Amino acid sequence: MKNHLKLVFLLSLLLLSCEKDKLSETLDFKDFTIEVPSNWESFTSQGYDSKTGGITNGKDELTYDYGWYAYDFKNETTATHTRTSTTIDGRPALIVKPIEKGKGVIGVFIQVDSQNKFNLSGLDIKDEDTVLKIFESVKF
Repeated sequence: MKNHLKLVFLLSLLLLSCEKDKLSETLDFKDFTIEVPSNWESFTSQGYDSKTGGITNGKDELTYDYGWYAYDFKNETTATHTRTSTTIDGRPALIVKPIEKGKGVIGVFIQVDSQNKFNLSGLDIKDEDTVLKIFESVKF
């Protein structure tokens, strides 16, 4: 009986530890939404030709740029980053990650429409797996 209780306890701990990276909250930025874990919050910043701001959990921070001139990660080459073409919310997207995990820029670039572009990126991110889930959750 004691072993059974220990097993139940360990399984409960495992489930709780998996929940911390679960995307459970949707942040609405009017032009787009992002799903984040409950311990992440949004902030705004002043953009001059685009909408800018970000999200943070107090340890990692991602900033976004939505507008005509959002950066497309052309300087993050295959020498320093993995570059993955994918689709997010039905639109072509590029995800860049540093080759050395947690050391460099991680980001996503999406051509939203004929004029507007979007990027979301961070520097020296510790929890890349959660950030990649956040990237995949972007909706316009």
